[in-house]
Amino acid sequence: GKQRSEAVTTELMAVCETIDWYAKNAERLLRPRGVQSRTMVHKKAWVRYEPVGVVGVISPWNYPFTLSMTPLVTALVAGNTVVLKPSEVTPTVGLAIGSLFEHDEWGDIVGVVTGGGATGEALVRAEVDKVVFTGSVRTGKRVMAAAADTLTPVVLELGGKDPMIVCDDADLQRAARGAVWGAFQNSGQTCMSVERVYVTRPVAEEFINRVLLETAEIRQDDGSSGGGDIGSMTFAPQLELVQRHLADAEDKGAKVLLGGRRIERDGLWFEPTVVVDVDHSMELMTEETFGPVLPIMVVDDVDEAVRLANDTRFGLNSSVWTDDDQLGASVANRLQA
Repeated sequence: GKQRSEAVTTELMAVCETIDWYAKNAERLLRPRGVQSRTMVHKKAWVRYEPVGVVGVISPWNYPFTLSMTPLVTALVAGNTVVLKPSEVTPTVGLAIGSLFEHDEWGDIVGVVTGGGATGEALVRAEVDKVVFTGSVRTGKRVMAAAADTLTPVVLELGGKDPMIVCDDADLQRAARGAVWGAFQNSGQTCMSVERVYVTRPVAEEFINRVLLETAEIRQDDGSSGGGDIGSMTFAPQLELVQRHLADAEDKGAKVLLGGRRIERDGLWFEPTVVVDVDHSMELMTEETFGPVLPIMVVDDVDEAVRLANDTRFGLNSSVWTDDDQLGASVANRLQA
């Protein structure tokens, strides 16, 4: 469902830059280095980096190339081999990645296994030496539990309900554009998307109006012209979850100012949606929506914004918008992200 331009920038270019950076810096990063021994000053100590062995990578469907290749490439650079289990929603991307590493001189450095949750669990329990998982909190808990049986180290990059705080003195044009890009890029299917905004009351009306103007300019091209800004959603159950979150919010008093409907065309198209009059009784403000929806809540002051931003079981990403560097740093340091 991605637009071609989005796929090139966030998938292909991002991976090429990652490969290029590690090719230039890996030797320096992995070189053994001496360290000061603070308790036995007459002794010498050093840190040496060694491969762990076989790394199992379980990757998601929202950036199926980037979020497979980044852990895969870094594992290879550090001297490991990899078994990749791509999302069952985007398995052919995983198979294409496997074909990139089919080389007679390299041997079997990358293996690809496809399938659903049972395949992922089998990989975790196969006594690989480390597991890297990117995906939902629910599945991440299962990965962690399965890895605990064999004491396999895990790296988990899970979901977010990422807050954006807009202060009285923010540049509202920049903040509105940042909110719209952060909420709707990749049709909102990014773990670090802006999933909720807290804007202070004195600037709320102007900020919301600017967000509506920016959102109305977003083009959803069906692929025929290649001129769209965002594509369709990728996974039908995710679109249904977006609809459930919106219905729950509206039932509890939220107001949709723009969008809010599925577009009737082939694919999983959903309008960029701006919602106000929201609160934390709504799933839209407390659970990961992972779709093109931007809920905006008006708060009395920054202290209330921080309290609400931290009122979550997610803590992946956050942002603060202000022209005062000292205030920005102060607020950021209070956010649990």
